[in-house]
Amino acid sequence: MKVSFQKKRGDHTLGIDFFWKFAIESKPRIPVLEHFIPELFFDFFYIKAGRVHWVDPATGKKTALRQQTLKTIHHRPLHFQFSAPLVVFGARLSLAFAESFWEGAKANTLLNQTWVKGDAKSLEDFARQVSATVRTKRHQKFPRPMLSSGVQEANWLVHYSPRHKRRMYESIFGLSRKELLNIRNMQAFLEQTCDFASGSPRIIQHVNPEVFYDQPHLNRLFKKMTGVSPVEYFETNSILQDNLISASYNENPNR
Repeated sequence: MKVSFQKKRGDHTLGIDFFWKFAIESKPRIPVLEHFIPELFFDFFYIKAGRVHWVDPATGKKTALRQQTLKTIHHRPLHFQFSAPLVVFGARLSLAFAESFWEGAKANTLLNQTWVKGDAKSLEDFARQVSATVRTKRHQKFPRPMLSSGVQEANWLVHYSPRHKRRMYESIFGLSRKELLNIRNMQAFLEQTCDFASGSPRIIQHVNPEVFYDQPHLNRLFKKMTGVSPVEYFETNSILQDNLISASYNENPNR
C-alpha cells in the first residue's frame, strides 16, 4: 500500500490553517480503517476518487460520506473506512473559522456542503475554490472574536453570565467551554514525547498535575473521548489523522 500526503499553506484571515491532499494506492484493494480522535478543528473533505464510509462504532453500520462533507468538532471517537484507490482533498479549519461559519455548528456532525463547484483539478484549484467560498459566505456572528489565542477567552466576555456564555459557546463551536478545554488538555498530553513503544510504558510520568489530578483521571477522560486507553491509542491505525496532527503542530508549534 502506498500512501501520500501533501500540504498547502492556508489563509489564517479566513480561519483556514492549511489545505491537504491524501491519497492511497493499494493492490489488492483492501479497505483501510481510520480512527479519528477529538481535535479543536473543523475539517472539510472533498472526495475526488474512491469512497469514504463513516462507521458507527456502536453498531458497525457504514454510511457513505457525500463527496463534499464538513466535519464539525467531535468530542467522541469517529471511525472511517477508506476504499482505495483513494484521493481526498481537504481543508483544516481553526476555531476562528467557527466564529464566522454561516451555518450552525452542532458537535459530532458530518455536514453535507458544496464549497467546490464542478471539479477540483488539483490541490491548488481546490484551495482557490474553497477560499473563495469561505470568503464569500463567512459571517462574523459577534463584533469581536470570542477567543484571543487558542482557547484563551477574550476579555469582553467577562461581562456576560456563565449561562449566557455557555449558550454562546454552544452556538458557535457546538460544545461548552469545558468540553473544548477537555479536548485541548487531551491533545496537550499527546503532544508530549512519550516512549509508548516500550513493553510497559509508564503513563504516570507524562501526566501534567496542573491538568489531570492523577493517571486514573487522565485514563477516564481519554477513554471517554477516544474509546480507548492512552496505550491502546498508540496501537490504533490512524494514517490520515496522524498526518493532520503533525501538520497542525508544524503550522502552530507554539499554540
